Amino acid sequence: MTTLSNRLKSALRSAWLPLALLLLALSTVFVFGGDRGYFYRGVDHNWISSEHLTIAMNISPEHGFQRFHRRFIDEDGITRYRPHNRFPIGGYAIMKLATLPFGGSPSAQLTAARILMLLFFTAIAVLAYLSLSRLTSNRWIALTATLLAFSSYYLLYYNDMTANEGMIDLFGVMLTFHGMVAFVQEGRFRQLFVKACVALLLGWHVLALLLPFVIFGLARDLLRARSTAAASTSPLMSSRRIASTLLRNRYLLLGAAALAFGLAVLTFNFTMEYVALGGETPLTELPSFQSMLSRIGADSENNVHVAAGQSSDPFLEEQFRSIVRMFIPYSLIARVGVINSKALEWEFRNGTVIPKPDPNAAGLADRLSGSPGIVLGVVFTAVCLIGSMFVRHRILFVTLASFGFFWALPMRHTTALHDFERIYYIGLPLVFFTIALLLARQVTNRDGVVVAAAAAALLLFAASSFQMSHVGHSAESARRARAGEQDLLAIRELTVGEPVTVVYLGGDYKVYFNRAGHAIDYYLNSSLIDYSRLPPAVPRGFVVMRERIDTDTMITPQNQDFFLYDAHGLPADLLASYRSSYRSIVSTEPIAREEFDVYLDDGTVYYLKDPCERGDTSPLLFLHAFPEDLDDLPDDRRQHRFDNLDFIVRERGLLFDGKCLARVALPQYDIAGVRTGWLHVDTLVWSAAYVIQGPKLISEYQTVVSDEPAARSEFDLYIDGGKLHYVKEPCVLADTATGFFLHVVPENENDLPPHRREHGFDNLDFGFDVRGVVFDGKCMAAVSLPKYGIARITTGQFDGVDHVWDVEFAPDERE
Repeated sequence: MTTLSNRLKSALRSAWLPLALLLLALSTVFVFGGDRGYFYRGVDHNWISSEHLTIAMNISPEHGFQRFHRRFIDEDGITRYRPHNRFPIGGYAIMKLATLPFGGSPSAQLTAARILMLLFFTAIAVLAYLSLSRLTSNRWIALTATLLAFSSYYLLYYNDMTANEGMIDLFGVMLTFHGMVAFVQEGRFRQLFVKACVALLLGWHVLALLLPFVIFGLARDLLRARSTAAASTSPLMSSRRIASTLLRNRYLLLGAAALAFGLAVLTFNFTMEYVALGGETPLTELPSFQSMLSRIGADSENNVHVAAGQSSDPFLEEQFRSIVRMFIPYSLIARVGVINSKALEWEFRNGTVIPKPDPNAAGLADRLSGSPGIVLGVVFTAVCLIGSMFVRHRILFVTLASFGFFWALPMRHTTALHDFERIYYIGLPLVFFTIALLLARQVTNRDGVVVAAAAAALLLFAASSFQMSHVGHSAESARRARAGEQDLLAIRELTVGEPVTVVYLGGDYKVYFNRAGHAIDYYLNSSLIDYSRLPPAVPRGFVVMRERIDTDTMITPQNQDFFLYDAHGLPADLLASYRSSYRSIVSTEPIAREEFDVYLDDGTVYYLKDPCERGDTSPLLFLHAFPEDLDDLPDDRRQHRFDNLDFIVRERGLLFDGKCLARVALPQYDIAGVRTGWLHVDTLVWSAAYVIQGPKLISEYQTVVSDEPAARSEFDLYIDGGKLHYVKEPCVLADTATGFFLHVVPENENDLPPHRREHGFDNLDFGFDVRGVVFDGKCMAAVSLPKYGIARITTGQFDGVDHVWDVEFAPDERE
């Protein structure tokens, strides 16, 4: 027994065990997770991933190693580039090299790029561990602090974002911090400078780490020199000593050298961009220069954009709320939903729309989104900064804790809009957990406390990694993305090598690829040319559309979602098609007259504005289709009870003859009703609902009421043909203004959808405006009941505070 105990103690004192456990924990980010070959995360993740990966894929000798999104043709027929040189080339070059073996397969390249990002994530955590090990002289404290800090939502959510703004740039930051530790402890200036230069080839965030380090280090050395000089009786000698300190100060030298190297990288970027734009664009008009201005809020247009994006939340308050989320391992809040304030659903009550968090998002996540989150964020930050004053090598701790603010505050006009920028607050939890563990070790004087904390941190990280691996993944979104990829690959094969290759018209492909804004650029490998920017004198090559028009110009009739056309004939056919649709619908009565007149004809919803200008085609309109039978919905929409067909007008429509017309095909299954409108930021501009099954409900009225009701209350409730009917007579429209709730308890709880089993009932709540009609002084609505055996039904109306009425009954009960 004693021998076993001694071996255990020996293992706990070994240098390799904590590092081995760290690597074991980090391996879970590779093991967990499913298909990585499609864009499956949220807007920020997918948009940035598709943008940066497209740029990386385009780097080649053929294009002079330019970094660009798309090529375009100028008035003289010369190929130009839409450059993107805002960041150093290093990260893009690494992504390009990592994906080269998988050329020809976008999904394999995307998977390789994601695995590369996870490798960088692993390297960042290892560098953090090695740095903290040297600072604390305790590997178990370093292990625990690292695992707890890297278990947070932001680090795990964005650890596979394929962009040098994410893990690649953060790797440069942590590499430089490791160099700072070696410099402070051992005076290795050259190592620090080399690491800083490597970081500057990967991204700009390292400047936010170097700035406080140089400022604090220089200030400390000057105070020491001044204190020493004060003992001198000669003012001249005192001044000379301070001047000598400045001239020989290695912190100042580091700052100056890093700044010079960074300016050289920036000059290279500007030069590449200048060449890409034809060598005629002034410096101040280069896109990268304009980007610099927008990031610091120096252009008024960007300030307006930020104000709209920020809504009413002050910048610092949102930053402190985000900081709190950096301290909490994701597994502790995973059950309350993704804590992204942008990820809101919308609930309609009494004709108005209000923001509603994900139904699973409650409790802790909600509380962190309010004032407690701000207070906790301030407290955590203050504890880190003040605590850093009382530990060894405090300049390193203060630098690590504060560098996130040194980036966020000057760049607030970018940081406010991008969730992924929160990963650069990683220094705060690293410092907080390190100081807390050092204090716990000192108070208890027992290594067992730290080892136990390390074991808990291992479990938290593994659980967080597992739960995060499922966020964003969906069988339906994967299927849809794969189908789209196959279509686009077929298109790319047909258009490769053409001088004017592809023009994209219509269809909200960003929604199709989970809001990946540059997915078309990525899959078509830069053969995409914007139709609206193509000079009239330049011959069109091909057109890609989401809308199928069966004409002689269609080249890919076998495709499912994206279709290729010969551009020489299609524009005329397309215009003729829209004019035909216009003539068809204007002879009918619209289902709504708002900013757009809304028509419904033969399974397609039309949006007409007359007169119309180009600026009128930019709104993002929502269109929700409510099925007769919830089982017809895709699995990922079942819990929402409607199909989401939101779209941007210009991407589903055409501006012609002074009017604009958009058309959206409804799903093929039976639809009870639709709700549509325009939600601008958080304000409902207009909304309208229409009951498609209204005439059918009226015709069924006599058949339904000929039987005895299953229950009576404010509405008589009938079960007929697998549907629950709500009937009231006499009735006025005001009787239907309040929302209806409908909860169904099955005989066998396993019949419930997985997301409803913890609640014990199926939720079929509905609005009368999409499922009911008012006619001849009567009201009638119908909802299809689940096909499984039903034990009990509870239903009624709810005004948001109290039940207006409610009733509970078994399906076979009769009065």
